[in-house]
Amino acid sequence: MAVSENSYKPEFNLLDDAYLGSKSLLLSKLEYLANMSQKEKWDYRGNSEKQILYNYLCYTYDRLKQENKIEILSDCSNMCFNTGLLTENGADIYAYFVKNNNKHAKPNQKWFLHGFKQRTDSEMRNFQRYPDIADYFTEPADFIFDKKLNINIDYDHIIYDNYDRFVELGLTEEYLISALLENAVKRIVDKVKRNYKLAIPQYYTDKQSGKSKIQLLLPLFLQSKDIADLALVVDKGEYDYVGKTILTLEWAYVNSRRIVRPDVDWLKI
Repeated sequence: MAVSENSYKPEFNLLDDAYLGSKSLLLSKLEYLANMSQKEKWDYRGNSEKQILYNYLCYTYDRLKQENKIEILSDCSNMCFNTGLLTENGADIYAYFVKNNNKHAKPNQKWFLHGFKQRTDSEMRNFQRYPDIADYFTEPADFIFDKKLNINIDYDHIIYDNYDRFVELGLTEEYLISALLENAVKRIVDKVKRNYKLAIPQYYTDKQSGKSKIQLLLPLFLQSKDIADLALVVDKGEYDYVGKTILTLEWAYVNSRRIVRPDVDWLKI
């Protein structure tokens, strides 16, 4: 039995539907999953709380709920979903839930995260079918930068709405920020037209409308020719790309990892 798509909302549905445990218990579960799955970076620099993995699981659940790919047993005793992660030997890893009886949970949290399982585990044998992974590839062309389209940038919006992100880089003078930003945009546009792989996709959901779409992330080299400082977010329209905001590299990594592990040199955290 699959959940109803009518109950879908844009983000962090998992926290509404399930109790994941105390902070320490949840961290132990995330560490178990990180060790169980193929090795990749799940922590921010200087942090060991698996925040990237936590966000990944929440975002994955959001998309699976939207796609109606969450499995519940007919007697409503257990729920599971495909994390999209694999063991070192290529086996699917599922998040497995039991009915929630924890006194610390919220009333609407029907499920409790028991742990992470493979198909061969006894707990998974009760499911008649194993849920599929999340699918973001509805429009494959959106994942590739189209060099025939121009990029139009709203510099005022980027600078004024994201001024603190420039300050964190040690940049405080708006004139200097504007000059560096314009130069960085010109340089990356020239580069990405020659190497489309520099642009990586992220899956964005508008919290007001609930509509989702693919955006592209481009590196901005403001202070060095080799080390990216920020990521420019561009929206694809019918006739051009439009850039109105920027992300820190940490958030760019989290958002792009929602789809696939980033495999570009510029996005290292």
